[in-house]
Formats: sequence, structure tokens, C-alpha cells
Amino acid sequence: MAEVALSSLRTSKVPHLALLILTKRANAPSRKLALRPLNPVGRSLLLPVAQTNTFFRRYASTGPAIPAPRVRSPPLRASPRTSESRQRDLRASNEQAVPIRSFGGYFWAVSIFGFVLSTYLAYLYSSYKRAIRETAMLDLPQNADVSSRWLDVTRNFDDEVEFSEKLIWLGGKRRKLCKDAVGNVLEVSAGTGRNMEYYNLDSLRTPRDKRIKSLVFNDLSEIMVYQAEKKFDRLQEGKESIAKFRGPVKFVVGDASDRRVITRPEGGFDTIIQTMGVCSMANPVGFLKRLGQLVRQPGEKSTGVDMDTPAEEEKPGHDYGEADKKHNQTDETGGRDKGGKILLLEHGRSYFNFINRFLDDNAKMHAHRYGCWNNKDIDQVIIDSGLEIESKKRYHFGTTYEYVLRPRGSQVQPTQ
Repeated sequence: MAEVALSSLRTSKVPHLALLILTKRANAPSRKLALRPLNPVGRSLLLPVAQTNTFFRRYASTGPAIPAPRVRSPPLRASPRTSESRQRDLRASNEQAVPIRSFGGYFWAVSIFGFVLSTYLAYLYSSYKRAIRETAMLDLPQNADVSSRWLDVTRNFDDEVEFSEKLIWLGGKRRKLCKDAVGNVLEVSAGTGRNMEYYNLDSLRTPRDKRIKSLVFNDLSEIMVYQAEKKFDRLQEGKESIAKFRGPVKFVVGDASDRRVITRPEGGFDTIIQTMGVCSMANPVGFLKRLGQLVRQPGEKSTGVDMDTPAEEEKPGHDYGEADKKHNQTDETGGRDKGGKILLLEHGRSYFNFINRFLDDNAKMHAHRYGCWNNKDIDQVIIDSGLEIESKKRYHFGTTYEYVLRPRGSQVQPTQ
């Protein structure tokens, strides 16, 4: 160690600095001095180097500076893959990549849906319990006459049923029903005229065999008939003069089951429509029997439809089945005229007993508020009426009924 120190002092241009550095390094217990050659070729000039964990330190020397050899990196070889192949591989990797979907979005969507559903179910349950308590206090026998509920001028019946009908898409079923109306048309239980916008009243855009010749709207409530008349006027005002309905239109107030209320036209009505009306009738069987007399009978000549003009075939997606192929009411199998049609859209009992129990428990309260018995057995009412069932469909767990009925000429005779 001493010899190395003396040799460094003799060759250093700054002796006191070299001595200070060597003294500090000699006193350090954990450090060692190593000799590292500066010339990789093999020269004898060596300098002390401090070995540390991270770097090396070189000390001053009087010898000439030896340049470090330059290390040349090998030349870059051109990639054998062309730019087109790289782009093709990139597109393939992008197509195979699976998009990363955030779990947080699904979590919040499911949470919000569950909250809304649970809130709605809780509302239904609380309404059900409240209806049971209020029903127990009502003195209202089943199928009692509740038509007085429609005479309240302060109520807006359209607003009260708008949300529930949109919830079950009832507007589409009303549209399908009214699109099949032809000739002399009678709508009973018309209410505020919720079906008016669905009729084919534009004679220019409607085929001849599907046109409506006349319209009669009837309801027991004078208030509702007044609202229906105003609605019809607004609908006609919004159309061009050439597209307005030019046939006769009547608005009749009264009970259609009374023979004095509605006059049967010559040849009867080609189409009778009733939506959500049987549930409000105190005597629905007698009411439907009267409709069977007002409708055109089998073999009777129509004054609203040109029966000599061949009718166009219906599209494959006809809503009332394949039996009713032509609007001239001719049965293809037997060549027999089946008369006019009675189109019904009603609601009543369900397929399931637990829903029927709910309807029975809530029936009195519903009738007291809306003037409608929603737990009637519509199937039994239709059977007791004696009308011929051409087609039937049920929706919403069996609580919504859609019927196409025909008169039985042997049982019901046309009367005035």
C-alpha cells in the first residue's frame, strides 16, 4: 500500500490532492483498490480504480491519454417482411382482438334496472293491499251498473289510461282491429274516440274493397261522445281537403242494446267494432246479441261494400287468420256468404289462477274508479251470446282478448 502511495505521489501533478484521496480511501474499512488497465492491448500503465456497486472511479495520471477503442455495431439487416405483410398482420390482430368491456357499466345498468323493478313491484303490492282494504268497505255487487263514473266532467279519461295502454302496446292492437273495418261501420262503446286515428278514411289511398262508406260512433256517456266528436273534427282539420272523409258520420248517445238508440241501415252494418266495452256492460250477453242483429246477416246484400267487385287477397300476415281471405265476406270452402264482422278487443280473466285472484280482490275498487269490471269471464260471455267465433287470440297472460265474430242467421234475425 505504501509503495503504491509513494509511486502515485511522484507521478501526480497535484501531490496534495492525490495524498488526500488515498488517505481517505485507506481509512475506509469496506473498500478495496483495484488496478484496471487503461489499454486493452496490454500496456503496463495501470491506474487504481475504486470498486463500488454502481460505478468505477479513475484517478489522475501523467501518462498520455489512450483513446478507447471504437466498437462498431453490426449493420442493420433489412427485414424480409414487407410493409404490406406487416399491415396485413396488424389488421388480422385487430380483428382477432376482443374488445374489453367495462364491468362497471353492466353493474350500474343491472343495479338501476333492479331498483326500478323492485320499486314498481313494491308499488303494485302496496296498491293491492290498499285496494283490498278499500274493497271491503264498498257495497258494490259484482257486475253492477257503474256507468255513472263516466259522467264526471272533471276527469280526463284519456290521461288516466294512456300510460297503461302504452305499457302493454294496446295501441297496435287497436290499429290492427280498425284497419279491417270496411263498408258501413258502427263503433259501440267508442268512449272518447281512441280508435279514430286508426281508421282508413282516405278514399284516395285506400283500395275500393277496403274503403269505409259511413261511420256511426256510439257511447252511453254524453260527455265521452262530445269529446269523441271534437277529436274527430280535429283529426279532419289536420288533413288536406282531398284526403278528408266525405261519407256520413253520426255520433249517438245511449245504450246500444236498446233497439230505439241505433237504427239498423239497409243491409246492416258491415263492420261493428267494440274495444274495452264488454267489461263495462251490466248485461254483456244481451248487448252482444243486439250487435248480432245490427250486423249484416249471412246472404244479405250489403249497401256499404260492392260485393260484385272481386276483393284483393290479404297479405300472409293478416291478423285474423286465414279464414277471412276477402272483404266480400265469402267463405272459400263452401262459397257461403258469412255476413258482417264483429271485432272485439276486451280484457278479463287470465289463464292463471294467481292473476285471477288479484283481479277478483281488486275488481270492486277498479269498477268504482274506472267503471269497468276487469274480472269478467269474456269467453263465457261470447259463448252465451250465440255468435259464431271465427278467430280468437289472447295476450298479456290471457287477460286481453281479440275476437272476430260472425252472426248466426238461423238464430238471429235482422230487426229494426
